[in-house]
Amino acid sequence: MRDYIVYDFETSGRNARFDQILQAGVIIYNENFQPVQKLNLKSRINPDVVPSINALRVNKLRMSEILSEKKSCYEMTIDLYNYLSKFQDSFFVGFNSINFDEEFFRQTLWEHFVFPYLTNTKGNSRLDVMNFVTMVHAFRNRSLNIEKNDEGKITFKLESLARANSFESANAHEAIADVETTMKLMEILQKKNSDLFRIFIDNSYPKELEKKIFTEKTFTLHNYMFNSHRIYLVKHLIKHPVYNNQLIGFDLKYDTSEVLSQDYYGLKEIFKTKSFFRKIKLNKQPSILDRSFSRCINPYSELSDEEIELKCLQLENNEFLENLKKILEEESITYNENQSQEVKFEEETIYSQKINYSDSLIMNEFHTESWDKKWVFAENFKDQRLKFFAARHIYRNHPEELPKKIFKFLHQKISERLGSINKENFITIPAAMEEADSLSLEIEENDLGNDFKEQIDQYNIYINLLNDYYNNRNPQPMKFDKELSKSIFGN
Repeated sequence: MRDYIVYDFETSGRNARFDQILQAGVIIYNENFQPVQKLNLKSRINPDVVPSINALRVNKLRMSEILSEKKSCYEMTIDLYNYLSKFQDSFFVGFNSINFDEEFFRQTLWEHFVFPYLTNTKGNSRLDVMNFVTMVHAFRNRSLNIEKNDEGKITFKLESLARANSFESANAHEAIADVETTMKLMEILQKKNSDLFRIFIDNSYPKELEKKIFTEKTFTLHNYMFNSHRIYLVKHLIKHPVYNNQLIGFDLKYDTSEVLSQDYYGLKEIFKTKSFFRKIKLNKQPSILDRSFSRCINPYSELSDEEIELKCLQLENNEFLENLKKILEEESITYNENQSQEVKFEEETIYSQKINYSDSLIMNEFHTESWDKKWVFAENFKDQRLKFFAARHIYRNHPEELPKKIFKFLHQKISERLGSINKENFITIPAAMEEADSLSLEIEENDLGNDFKEQIDQYNIYINLLNDYYNNRNPQPMKFDKELSKSIFGN
């Protein structure tokens, strides 16, 4: 029997490579959707991470709170890993999790030298409830109440869905509360749409889904993009020649002669400029349904079975498929070349650079060393990225244990990052100041309440502290913890 491991993170910002997890909520449910275990973890803010005031505004977190948490990010991550690594043959469940929470989870595990792929190994698979919600709304919209935003467009935000379907949480945007809301939403929809739930489950197994697509050849693909449902009747063409988890299909509403009449160069231009082709990422839990779901929707309902059969037969043309394969290979080579020319930060290399075997052994032992010995041990790493992460773990937790030369070097590196006036993928100190100034003006023009005013006041104090600290030419190790919170906020 499979457990449902439902999880949610509250984070310091939106970028999984540079922001951090501040809260991790996990509840284990049995097959009957009954809770059996719970884990609720919180973390202090890392000294080298500049949080987004807009993220804190959503999470309703004050700097005094996230500076005073008992556990460091390091301690929270190891606790989270030790708890979740024991599960196998289970479902990891979240809301908009595959593209957000999942990436934060992998990133933090990887940077902390533990195995990052817990959710899709050892028989585990992933369920993103947002995929289920949008699928149900596309084909059974009476099963679900949906609110509209200020622009009059439907919204699938978790808090809005809970409110519209009468189970709003009093602690929305607390990680553990969002876990409960996610499970409640999935349970309600499963009871009304057991057939779609079965499809939703089946779509979480990439290998089985690939076999199904190969066997059936035509299928319905559902996407929700740009505030609208996109429903396609698709003919499977080929497996991507480079990316094992990607299939390429053809949207059968289009005339096949337009692609079949082209040589390699003509087809390449069509591939770049027109939307005839569909890329299906099997490891992202795509919404794949039986062809009947799209056959009853215009324009596919206007096609006869004979027309569809003929199009499918024509699309099996070997020359066309070979040209398509070459185009995909060339596209991936060009992409990889462009990527390799970019100067990447260490955090951005999770998927692009592998770790050698000898370093992986050192990673496993890093956690067993005491803090005063971790740097000497970490010097055995051959991979400079791992040395950087090791030094940063010590800098964040016990900076006094770093050799002075290493401490100053790392402090300067962080200072250059956070002081950048360029547009970066992470929040810099100048960007944080600008963000806070903008919200301060909003407070003056609108009555946003004392709680938010106090929140932004604390934020400004903290950002000014960071600015002073990282502009210090002769820095001394400083602990970012409860004592610092007391000294700057007085509580």
